[in-house]
Order: sequence, then C-alpha cells, then structure tokens
Amino acid sequence: MLKYICLNNIIHMELKYIDESLKKQWDDLVKNNPASGYMQSFWWADVQNLLGWETYKIGIFNREKLLGGAIIAKYNHFKNKSILYIGEGPVLPYEEPVAEEMFKLLMSQIDTIAEFDGSHPTSHISIELKLLQVPAFFSRFQRAQSDRQPLSTLMIDLQLSEEEILKQMKPKGRYNIKISQKNGVVISRIPPSRGFSDFLKLYLPFVKRSGFDGKDRDYFERLNYILSEEGGGEYFFASYKGKVLAVALVIYFGNTATYLFGASSDENRQVMAPYGLHGEIIRFAKKSGYHWYDWYGISPGENTTQHPWDGFSVFKKKFGGKQVNYIGAYDFIYNKNLYLPNHPRKRFWIV
Repeated sequence: MLKYICLNNIIHMELKYIDESLKKQWDDLVKNNPASGYMQSFWWADVQNLLGWETYKIGIFNREKLLGGAIIAKYNHFKNKSILYIGEGPVLPYEEPVAEEMFKLLMSQIDTIAEFDGSHPTSHISIELKLLQVPAFFSRFQRAQSDRQPLSTLMIDLQLSEEEILKQMKPKGRYNIKISQKNGVVISRIPPSRGFSDFLKLYLPFVKRSGFDGKDRDYFERLNYILSEEGGGEYFFASYKGKVLAVALVIYFGNTATYLFGASSDENRQVMAPYGLHGEIIRFAKKSGYHWYDWYGISPGENTTQHPWDGFSVFKKKFGGKQVNYIGAYDFIYNKNLYLPNHPRKRFWIV
C-alpha cells in the first residue's frame, strides 16, 4: 500500500501499484470510463516503455475493489529535467463527488514520483482527458502551452444502421464512396505482423510531402512490435489495379475503433481510394460490434481556413459524425525555470 484515506465507514481508499495480475481488471475499468481510452491501457504502457518512457501503474482501491487510478508516463531523457504525462487519464468517476478525493489521493503519490529523481528534476505533469468541461478540482493546474492530443475530433455513431450511417454523411462523401466501388478499389485488412512495411512505404513519403508532424520508422517499429504481440489494431489498405493508394492504422479499444494514422498517394486520385478505404473501415467496425469510429483529430471550430488541419478535416467531415471538443491538456508546474524555456508549442504529438 502506498497511501490511503478513510472517507467514512464504507469508503476506505488506498493506493497500490498495479501489476500484470490486475491487467484485465484495469483495462476493463478503463474501457468503461468515457473520459479515458486506450492510452491508459496496459498495452499502450508497453508502447511507451519501448519509446523510452518509464511508466507507473497506480490503482485506487476501496479495500480490494479497484475504483480508479492512472498509468503515469515519465520521460527523463532530457539533459536536465524529466516530465510526467497522463494521457486520457486519470481514470476516475468524474460524475461522482468522490472523484475529487480520489484525485487528491492520486496526486499525493504523483508528487512523490516527481520528487524522486534528483538528477532529473520534474518540470511539470501534464494530464489530458476526454472531458468536455474542466473539473473544479483541477484548480492546481493551468491550461497547457500545447495539446498533446487533438483538441477536437469527429465521432461516427456506429449504432446507427448502415443506411442511417450513409444518410448522415454529406452527399459528396456518399458519392465518392460509390465512385471508389465502381472503379474497383479493393480494401484489405492486414495484421501488424504483415502490414508494417507496406504501410510505411506510403506513410513516410506522404508525411514528407504534406509537411505534417508525423512519426518516424523507429516509432512505428516499436508500436508495430506491441501490436503484433498483443493485438489491439490492424492496417487497412486500399488498392487499385494492384497498387496501394491509401492506408490506415486503426486501433481497437473498448467500444471504439480509432483511426490513428493514415496516408494516401497522389496517383489515381480520380478513383477516390481514401473514401472507399474509410467507408469499409466504418462498415467493418460496425459489423465487429464497435459503437464509435473516432477520426482522431480535426481542426476546431467551423472556420478552419487558417488551421493546418483544414485539408484533412474537410475530408473527414464528408463522412458526417459529431464534432467533440475536449478540454485539452492541463499542466501542474513543479519547476517554473525548467518548464517555460523548454516547453515549445506543438500542434500535437502522440506519446
């Protein structure tokens, strides 16, 4: 036991580190929390570890019942500091009054982690949740200088019928899916063990050509290794006359299929391969029982002409869906001197 608090004779909360024996119990808790997602899963912690982050898995228990907690990532490869990050967490019952006391208890242990490494003092901790309103007990925190995940996204309700999903799309979206089908664009699902190389053949040149803040080969090698070992995602390819024109990496967690990375070719654009690709991903995700298709990032607001994501946001919005605007990242600063000079603004990045 790390720390505890007794609220009454019924609720006696204590902190414990979570090990592999509680993996399923933890992941099930995360899957059922609307403010959280795959970034608080055990398998994503494995990805973070391979990328050079140290992870701490802390659970909040009422006696033996797991109530919440967080997987905290620590990066100490900077020259003179470390940072802490909780993506899509902490995992707490934010609609219930007890969430505030749980948060305070968890933060008391996070403060201890922040103070632990004297050679790499912690500049700050950043937390980023899928919440629509900022909880009052975030008063210790300030709005971050940058959002590490997209501030806005687009969600397609897969609980609708296939006809209703098509109907809620914009006419141009439905039309382009049909054009793709008429041109004979072939959609394939490929497991991580076999799809990695072909995905990068299109993705890396696409990122360079488009000027996006993409990931490099090393990142994908590590991510793909975990996906191959533990599952949780797969590649989709759209091909025309034997040539791959569009690709997507889709992550599955809880009731949501998430479009995490993708790319398209400049060749044969008239066959509308990206539309056929995502039309099929949506159909497959629905058939597989997922409730939502998360496009993972669009430009915020209605007027997107000045936003760097304008181009692909216009594409995504042709598929319909509901725009969701999250609260963004919030930071608690432990060391102001280390935080301000070395924390540049970025559009977003995925840990």
